[in-house]
Amino acid sequence: MIYEFTIENFRSFGQAQTLNLIKGKEQKKPDNLISGPDGFPKVVKTAAIFGHNASGKSNLFRAVATFIQAVQFSTIGLNPGSPIPGIEPHRLDPQWDGKPTRFEIVFPMGARVFRYGFSALPQAILDEHLEEELKSGNRRTLMRRHAKGADNAANVDFSGDEFDKAARENVPKLTRDNALVLSCGASLNVPLLRDIYSRIATGISCVQFSPFRMIPDPLAEEIQEDAEFRGMLSALLRDADIGIKGVRVGQPPEPTLTEIEQLQRQLAPQYGERAGAVASQLAAQRSPKTIVSEHERRDGSSVEFPWSDESQGTQLFAQLARIFRQAIRNRSTIFIDEFGANIHPLLSERLIELFQDSRNNPNDGAQLVFTTHHSQLMTPALFRKDQIWIVEKSSEGQTELFSLADFRADKYTRSSEPFEKHYLNGRYGGVGSFGPTLAGSPLCPAERPDNHRDQAGIGGGTTGESGSGP
Repeated sequence: MIYEFTIENFRSFGQAQTLNLIKGKEQKKPDNLISGPDGFPKVVKTAAIFGHNASGKSNLFRAVATFIQAVQFSTIGLNPGSPIPGIEPHRLDPQWDGKPTRFEIVFPMGARVFRYGFSALPQAILDEHLEEELKSGNRRTLMRRHAKGADNAANVDFSGDEFDKAARENVPKLTRDNALVLSCGASLNVPLLRDIYSRIATGISCVQFSPFRMIPDPLAEEIQEDAEFRGMLSALLRDADIGIKGVRVGQPPEPTLTEIEQLQRQLAPQYGERAGAVASQLAAQRSPKTIVSEHERRDGSSVEFPWSDESQGTQLFAQLARIFRQAIRNRSTIFIDEFGANIHPLLSERLIELFQDSRNNPNDGAQLVFTTHHSQLMTPALFRKDQIWIVEKSSEGQTELFSLADFRADKYTRSSEPFEKHYLNGRYGGVGSFGPTLAGSPLCPAERPDNHRDQAGIGGGTTGESGSGP
């Protein structure tokens, strides 16, 4: 779980915006909350982010992904002097030119709560800090990185007894300009930095589905290896009224002779006469597992179809079930961009209900944050006000982020009011201001000047690319 995530000067984000998942004042739906360490507030189990096209929803997702990738790969994935992947400052306002991009996260680990963040230009980390949030509301600085020192080492201050002499001396010397102290300290096995690195790198994940490319291998692996998951997924698919009775993993296709021969030539220097047998075994292992879905025919018998014949929505539904289950088992936080794409809104709603149900996901369990255009999900039957977030562009072209709980109680929003209706009517913002119709040239003009029709070579009731119909 996480408490907050802050973005500044990243793509459509200019001024700092914070996704604050700490519970608001609303007392309803206690099952939608997760308990934190003793003495700290609860957080929402799920947060849904709505907004107009190009308002910044996906940029929020990209910011989280960029932050996680920087933590994971800045030490092992970058050469000295290489640009830091994903650092893209705001470009629509000159005041942000040359200024760093900033990310910050607040999260619990065990009985403690930490605040970690960094600021970076595309070529270098400028600032990095690690603080502990205290129950009193104060903060204790544990590590602070400043501008680079004169001796070409990172300028890092370590505080308290969290770090021994070796860490204080070695971590700054081995941290490159484009690498994070956190990641370098983790690679050197500094206990606190190692644990925080692991918490961010493995406890938070970003999921983005492409409607044009589905990769079933992780799903197939789990269906084959985990009988409990296979039964759960089959039950979900039956209950979803998709027409599938069950799923299993079929036999992979036999490797071709050409594939085996190519492998044999590659392995011959190492395995000699055994290269043929080893090549056959490796080729069989490389063959992708295939999922088979079972359907019932009109006479009650069964027929099987390859998974690729199922709709994109069905495949996404199954992948989401797998991802939700993993997050719940690992008590992790998942960010999903365009949740519900290609899935019926009622099915999306049922998936969220399953995730929020304390019988499936206890109150110290997993957390889900997603962007969506499914305004049908914006309902008090499913969410509290502090779970519904909206992004919109300001007049300066910068993304602004706020929740329904931010509105004044005397003006907006009652916990039982029709959130979707008010949202689509523009009461909360985040829906654009394009009016009842789209202005501009009609897509298919009803009439064109005769000379235009003649120039296009169209006339006499004939239709063409540039002309009108009869």
